[in-house]
Amino acid sequence: METLGIDWGVLLINILIVGSWPFFSIIALLALRRSHLTGTAQALWALLVIAIPILGALAFFLVKSGEKNQTHPNDKGWKAGPQ
Repeated sequence: METLGIDWGVLLINILIVGSWPFFSIIALLALRRSHLTGTAQALWALLVIAIPILGALAFFLVKSGEKNQTHPNDKGWKAGPQ
């Protein structure tokens, strides 16, 4: 599908990648701002999202979604020791 020497499929894929880069990075940084991580962990995640934009944001969302299934000691209903 080439018209005037332009491969429109490749152009569309490049536009989607370049368009999604700032979107995912901004959403990841906003979610990071609301997270309950320590300052050092937030700084490291922010550096990762900025240094490797799409993969860093994807990694942040994958790791954070895995942590939602775990119980945290500060959550209500958590009891230490044997039950």
